[in-house]
Amino acid sequence: MTDDRPSPRRAFRWQALLQRAAGAVFVLDRRRRLLFVNAAWEQLTGLGLDRARGLLCRHARPIGPDATLEERVAHALTPPPDAVAGQFTRARRLFAPPAAGAPAARWWDVEFFPVRAGEPRGETAPPAGHLIIGRLLPVETEPAAAPGLLPERLAALRQRRADRYRIDLLGSAAPSMQRAARQLRLAAATAAPVLLTGEPGTGKQTAARVLHHLSAARERPFVALDCRHLPPAALAPLLRGEAVGGYGALYLREPAALPRDLQQLVSEWLALAATGPTTLPRVVAGCDRPPLEELRAGRLLEPLYWGLAALVIEVPPLRERGEDLAPITDRLLGELNEDGGRVVTGLSAEAREALRGHAWPGNIAELRQALRDARDHAAGEVIELTDLPMRVRLVERLRREGGELAPRPIDLDGVLQTVERRLIELALRRAGGNRRAAADLLGTTRARLLRRMGALGMGVGEGSEEG
Repeated sequence: MTDDRPSPRRAFRWQALLQRAAGAVFVLDRRRRLLFVNAAWEQLTGLGLDRARGLLCRHARPIGPDATLEERVAHALTPPPDAVAGQFTRARRLFAPPAAGAPAARWWDVEFFPVRAGEPRGETAPPAGHLIIGRLLPVETEPAAAPGLLPERLAALRQRRADRYRIDLLGSAAPSMQRAARQLRLAAATAAPVLLTGEPGTGKQTAARVLHHLSAARERPFVALDCRHLPPAALAPLLRGEAVGGYGALYLREPAALPRDLQQLVSEWLALAATGPTTLPRVVAGCDRPPLEELRAGRLLEPLYWGLAALVIEVPPLRERGEDLAPITDRLLGELNEDGGRVVTGLSAEAREALRGHAWPGNIAELRQALRDARDHAAGEVIELTDLPMRVRLVERLRREGGELAPRPIDLDGVLQTVERRLIELALRRAGGNRRAAADLLGTTRARLLRRMGALGMGVGEGSEEG
């Protein structure tokens, strides 16, 4: 039996090579734990290998002023998403020493060089992935003096946005959403236009942002235009200006609402993009109404429809994603907490049961609003059943009391008789009890009116004889 583990001599070779490097060098394993640092790295950071080895470098957000030296180093060495995905990346990181005598440099340029690791061997081996060899370069000037690198706050904001639009946060349990997620991944590998369809409030714009963050253009801006509510005077500069070439993705909500000249402009973009590489952005459109109906009604130009319909992805309604309701609820609640206002830690069991029993005709948009209202009304840190909107509590109450929410059969004959009796009574009242005048008001004959009154059990005494 052969031993697949690297020999001490082989391990020593790469460590010795990195140890002799002039700059501060480190190595992260597949799980982003610090595996190795050289002497120059120890001198620059003030952290020895015995304390640094095994440090988990996943602190994407800025750290507080009371952070330890290990926490500051872990934050500085956390690789961006591109580096984790296997691409060389360079980032500027702030390193504020916690005590006197620590390194003087406050800013570092950190270079990340992903190296493909081999396949795992044995059941206990770590999964295959990328090792990351990194290098620290002290920066003595302010960040603005070195163009091309993201300031710390902007980099942290971009990381939070990337975390908010991970594809797994759309839901992965419901089969309909699994299909949509697979289609989004395939679409992200291309620059083709995408048409997102589905009911209002299903999260088509969120799906478009997920698609953008999966694509190679994720570092460029995502621009969303509400074509139905923005006036043409505001839309035209955004679609005709020079800034269009800098967009990474352009999301058009309800493209059928665009003026016809702007629809023609976008269709020309799509035709140009189909011929080869271009600086124009990827176009993603979201339609609440079936786009074919918009085409037949003449609201959507045919060239624009066929240009957008290269890839059509349907975002399923929330009622078909019951398995994903809990993670979607937690994601929305986390976003609400980040956006400011009151902070709640979760929902009670009764509140979650009520959410599962609601049909959510407004889909995710309705769920988000319900959670926002419940958070604002909650007395404590947990949302209770009584904090939920009345419509959600009413459905839950009916479910508990009746067991079934299926509609009861309608007694059509009884409803029609009630309406007919009410109309005859009203006509008799307006005619002062005169049945002939009442029949005229009802557009029928006196004889027929008398027959209907008899059938409805309305006695002759309810009216007067005509003079």
